[in-house]
Amino acid sequence: MVNDSELPAETRRDVLKYLGAAAGLGVVGSQTAMNPFAHPVAALQSDEDAFQSDERRLESFDGTELDTTFYEPTADGPHPAILMTHGWGGNKTDLQPLASVYASNGFVVLAYTSRGFGQGGDSGGSGGQVHSTSELEQQDASALIDYLAQQDAVVTDEENNPRIGMDGTSYGGGIQLRTASVDDRLDAIVPRATWNNLAQSLAPNGVIKRGWIEALEFGAQTGNIAPENSETTAGILERGRMTEDDREYYRQRSPVTYDAIEDTPALLIPELTDQLFPINEGVRNFRKLQNDGSEVTLLLGQDGTHILGQPSSYPPGSETSRQFVGRMALQWQEAHLKDGDLDVSTLHYYDAAADAFEAAEEFPPHPERSTTGTVSESVQLSGADGNVASVDVEIEAATEILGLPTLTLDATPTGEGRSHLFVALQRVRDGEATTIKQRVTPLAVTEAGEIELELFGVHATLEAGDRLRVAMSAREDALTSAEVNDLFGGSLYRPSDDNAGIEISGDSEVQLSVPASQELPAAGTVGGMDGGDGEMDGTEGTETAEGTDSDGGMETTEGMETTEGMDGGDGTAAATDDGTTTSGSGPGFGIPAALGGASGLGYLLSRRLGRTESTVSDAEADD
Repeated sequence: MVNDSELPAETRRDVLKYLGAAAGLGVVGSQTAMNPFAHPVAALQSDEDAFQSDERRLESFDGTELDTTFYEPTADGPHPAILMTHGWGGNKTDLQPLASVYASNGFVVLAYTSRGFGQGGDSGGSGGQVHSTSELEQQDASALIDYLAQQDAVVTDEENNPRIGMDGTSYGGGIQLRTASVDDRLDAIVPRATWNNLAQSLAPNGVIKRGWIEALEFGAQTGNIAPENSETTAGILERGRMTEDDREYYRQRSPVTYDAIEDTPALLIPELTDQLFPINEGVRNFRKLQNDGSEVTLLLGQDGTHILGQPSSYPPGSETSRQFVGRMALQWQEAHLKDGDLDVSTLHYYDAAADAFEAAEEFPPHPERSTTGTVSESVQLSGADGNVASVDVEIEAATEILGLPTLTLDATPTGEGRSHLFVALQRVRDGEATTIKQRVTPLAVTEAGEIELELFGVHATLEAGDRLRVAMSAREDALTSAEVNDLFGGSLYRPSDDNAGIEISGDSEVQLSVPASQELPAAGTVGGMDGGDGEMDGTEGTETAEGTDSDGGMETTEGMETTEGMDGGDGTAAATDDGTTTSGSGPGFGIPAALGGASGLGYLLSRRLGRTESTVSDAEADD
């Protein structure tokens, strides 16, 4: 747990000052990350002469005062409205760039500081306590919709029913989804970089996101957190795991438990490099809304939201992506609130190699392909050494992969303590391995047997002669060159204990299933490589061991049914949301449930406390 009192006073003040702004802006992987003009909407022009704004303190349903800014176009009205709130730890000021764009394009905008946040700021913030996307936060949003319905500047379709949309990132996205599940007056929503299941987001497959837990402790200091939230967090920290009650607390603040959203068109915008909410979370929201009968489009961008650590170690935020996402969000609101034109497909996704967006009529855009490799002899993965085992697939023709891969293998926990398996898909080109999008998927291995693990979603374009590698280790830092500041524990996840490890069973098979544009050839034989020197695959100048080709005896198999990850580990098998079960456990250190965009914090601290020179290769930057 971060003890901010150990930081220099200037650093503490700056962390708390900028965390709120970072919540809305996000790290974009550049030196300008804290500049508001690096915001994803900056590509869209605003015109200060086209609108006016004023500060308003409004009473919510229970008398709690909410700090708001009301933006009104100067053109004759009435106008449709946009309601906006911010990411975790932020305030309404974070929303000014996007609110200005909407107001410049003929929308009334009401931007507000969420309940309990901003109370140390110049405007006094909003009253009440932070209950983390609870029913109270939803009722606040509905009360503000009531208010907008009474404004002469706002178009109403009937009494107390304004023509209105919502937009917001992270915590602001979570509030949109909760509100839309209850209040059918919403005509459109644009949830960006948000979650489907907070328990899975915080402790995927039973392994805690240690770096984010430490970072978000700062975010809690910018709000008046409700005792229930603080007590839940304290209990998880004390126990080092989530109980079933803890998991349920997080799930009740997640779309996975919400009522159907039937009549509110949704533009969902997960991000391909998001560490906190991988695209798996957005895909599950997408599938939920499809099942609910909503009009929904999935837009996979790469804007640089929710990145912790040294930004230059990660695939950068793309200006092309920021421009496209901004235009798409504006077009979505204009189509549903102004009867404008809407030219969208079911899926749009950013291709980093082409620096362009592609479209498809379904997700994933390609069929599931599977390939199988063999484990001729048992492989021992050590928590202390961080050695790596891998299996390669030789790519024979240009192949695009996009979706949620699944890995199946036999594994056994060894030694004493917690045994965590980390898995990454890598592209091997010219002897150098690059972890795709720096995506590393964890799993707490608690018993011997077959593991069926849904990996974090990825996108990559592979060329003939490349190898697609499945790399496995008991340490996350063996698979990625991305760096997390030592203040946050030096890694995104809690590693395996030094005396623990994992054995990949000999005389068994490893199967990879991934949506791909071409059939995948048979995989090779699983082989091991050293990993104890701290220079891991994907680091510039590090040549990695190549996988051994098979004798041709392996067959390419059909895709398998996948399961979702566990909620976050107390040593029992956890039921997933599709009714299957997955064995696993692990620590479940918790944080306040409604996390959001604390993504600028890593950048701030890397600048304040000293940054490590990047070891990222040019190839990694393209991924």
